[in-house]
This record gives sequence, C-alpha cells and structure tokens, in this order.
Amino acid sequence: MQSQLMCSGCRTILLYPRGASNVCCAVCNALTSVPPPGMEMAQLICGGCRTLLMHPRGASSVRCSCCHTVNLVPGPNQFAHVHCGNCRMMLMYPCGAPSVKCAICHYITNVNVSMMFLFLSDLW
Repeated sequence: MQSQLMCSGCRTILLYPRGASNVCCAVCNALTSVPPPGMEMAQLICGGCRTLLMHPRGASSVRCSCCHTVNLVPGPNQFAHVHCGNCRMMLMYPCGAPSVKCAICHYITNVNVSMMFLFLSDLW
C-alpha cells in the first residue's frame, strides 16, 4: 500500500511505500522525511497564492512556505457559500474547494477568497 506526502523541495506530491522513513524526489532530488505512523495528513489550498499545502490533521493554522500567508484550517463541519457566476444561485461547498459546480445551470464558479463567506455548521 502506498501513501503520499509533499516534497520539501519542489512541493510535488510524492508516493511512497508504507514503512519508508525518507523519500527522494525524482524531480528535484530533495530528501523528505516521512511523518511517523499514525500522523494523518490533510491538504489545504493557500488563500494567498493557491498553492496546495499539506499539514498534520488537527492543525488550526498553516503558514504557506511560498507566500508566508497564515491559513486557517477549516474544521470538518465548515462550509463556504458563494453565488453562482451564471445564475446567481447561492451555492454551498466544503471549505478549501477551488471551484463549485451549480446544480441548476451546471456553471463552474471558481472560488475567490474575497467573495467567500464561512459558516460554521456548529453555530446553526
């Protein structure tokens, strides 16, 4: 079975066999340490530069190594809302998604951080 992690050099997603302690990137030859077993990783799109970030599951914030933006990590029950770019229908989707497809008109709206509204489902 294989797992994945992000290269510490070029940020390419690397696949590696379970049990490996380090992974050498075929693109940039950087050596990346494998997190200890049981440490689950999650992914997040940086709000500043749109780079894919990997972080330990359960982290509350992640600093992007490219643009140094501090990104808040959405919880498992956080959703965002945006208006469809075509028909203006209010759409709901999980935080971190780069785009959302409207179920009414099938238009794909790219998510722009400035037009996103976060709602915590546990507040409802």
